[in-house]
Order: sequence, then structure tokens, then C-alpha cells
Amino acid sequence: MAIEKILLDPNNYRFWDQKKFKKKVVTRFHEEKVQTATLEKLERDYQLDELKNSILTNGYVPMERVILAPYKYGSGYFVVVEGNRRIASLKSLLKESSEGVLALSQEQKRLFSKIPCAILKSSGKDLRHAERVIMGIRHIAGPKEWGAYQQALLVAELKDEENLDFKAIGGMLGISSVEAARRYRAVAALKFMEQDELFGDKAEPDFYRLLHEMISSPEVRERFGWSHEETTFIDGELARQFFQLVTGDAKHEPKLTTYSDVRRLKLIVSNAHAFESLLDPEQSLLDAIRIAEGTKAAASPLAILQSVDAELGRIGVAQATSFGTKELQLLNEILSTLEGLKSLAKKEK
Repeated sequence: MAIEKILLDPNNYRFWDQKKFKKKVVTRFHEEKVQTATLEKLERDYQLDELKNSILTNGYVPMERVILAPYKYGSGYFVVVEGNRRIASLKSLLKESSEGVLALSQEQKRLFSKIPCAILKSSGKDLRHAERVIMGIRHIAGPKEWGAYQQALLVAELKDEENLDFKAIGGMLGISSVEAARRYRAVAALKFMEQDELFGDKAEPDFYRLLHEMISSPEVRERFGWSHEETTFIDGELARQFFQLVTGDAKHEPKLTTYSDVRRLKLIVSNAHAFESLLDPEQSLLDAIRIAEGTKAAASPLAILQSVDAELGRIGVAQATSFGTKELQLLNEILSTLEGLKSLAKKEK
């Protein structure tokens, strides 16, 4: 297939976890500006350089066929179903050659300009279903280049647009029906947050994992007003309590940042005092956990030090390298306190 007849998919699932992503109208995929913007996005955000260097070094090796679907809105065009990055890499190399950035040989230009592809022969709804099945096999059941959020979006499309049940979706994608249902509900929960008047602007695809974990726990989802039967939050105020915990505010950091944080809510939600502590912006998640465990008042020095160590261990390398003045000042204060305690301990001995 001639490379100029292959259209990059501007609505590829890998783009959907970007905050400002907006779906493109399918009838405009073939327009030059749409294709240029899609190629630039892939070049900028999806690490094509390594793949391009491999192609330059080893040639284009079609170990896995690029899969295309007929594109009915432009004469002779096909849109990528599987292989967006590979096609983008070839287009990028040819573009750089035409701009004088690269010096490709005539043989390289020939090989990069026409590549073997597989073309789906279905049409209409059958074609869209075939596309989803292929993407599911590739990115959910098989090698997983997609993140959890993109995978869940495919589950949602199969449920909402093809009216498949969770058993059928699970069998198609190589996951259990229970997991298919959880992913679908977590997407619905995130959509609810996106549409919320107070928290819509703060909603991010990264929150999908936290909502997935929340929905997985009967006690936690009930406490925050989620209904499996309705597939939505049935109490907006309770839902906002959870949203506040994952977003924080101008003065307070989020209390829930990992799925393990959400998992620890099981201990808290059944204890009124602990739950009150959880919602108090001046208290930490650890404070609420201590109350739930009944250890806050009688915590031993060892337990306190272990808790501090555990909390500090949650700070990753990337976060540490971005410390600002406030963080460094607080860190120095903590180090000073620890040195003082260490000095007192030595004196006692």
C-alpha cells in the first residue's frame, strides 16, 4: 500500500488520556491539516525517535502487519487500525527527507513509500466491530501499549455502542466478565466527575485507576454514593467527597494518589470518627487510618517512626527532584527533628 494513501487515525485510543484531547470528525480524517496535526502529536508525545532510528538501521521489517480499514470519505484512502506509530515513523522519515533533514537513499525512499498491509474487508457496523476486536486483542489480551484508561474506553464502546454484555466483552478481550464490568463502571464514574459542576475542570484520565479501585470495594463505593445498579453516583454530595480526596485544593494536597491509598479506605469508611478525620482537610490519610486502627492515642515511638518512614517512602524520584522552597524547608525541619531525637536517644544510652 502506498504510504500517501494511508491515513493516521487522529482518534486513536492512545490519545484519549490527554487532558485537552478532542475527537476529530471522521469525515475530515483525510484533510491535510488533520493528518499533519496527528503526525506532529505522535512525533512530540509518543517517542517515535527510537522507532525511526531502528527503521533507519535495520530497514522497515514488517514482523507484524499494519492493519488498515477502508476510508469511505476520500477516494482510495485507508485509515490505520493497528500500526499508527509505525506508519507515523515512516511518514516522519519521508517528511524529514523532503525537508533536507535526512539524506535517504533512493532504495530507502522506495521501501518506506510502499509497505505490506492487511486490509479489513468488513463494512458498516461489522467493520467497526472488527476494528475493536483487533485493538482489544493487541492492546488488552496481547502486548499492552495502551494504559488502563484506554483499555477501559474500548470496553465502554463495546458495551454502549454494540450492546454486548460483560461476558461477551470479557471473552473477546481475554479478561473476566467481572473485570470488564469494573472497567466499564470506572469509566462511567470518571464521566460523572467530568460533568460535575464543581469538579469537572479537575477531572483527569489519571483518576480512572482510583475510581476503579473505589468501585471494586462494596463498603467504599456505598460510602461515596456509587450504585452498581444505576451505574452512576446516586448521591452527588457523597461523590464530591471522594473527588475532593483525589484532587485536593489550593491549600491542600490530594489525600488519595494511588490505588493502594483507595484500598486503605476499607478500614476507614465504617468508622465514623476515622471518616470524619479523612474529610478534615487539616488531617492526613494516615491520621484517619490511625484512628480506625485505634492506635492514634497510644502509638508507640517505633510505630510512629515506621509510619513516618512509610509515608516518606511514597515520595518518588520524580517528585523529589521537583521539590520547591516549601518542600525543602519542611525537609530540613524534619531532618532537624530527627537529629534531635537521635541525639536524645544517644544521651540516654
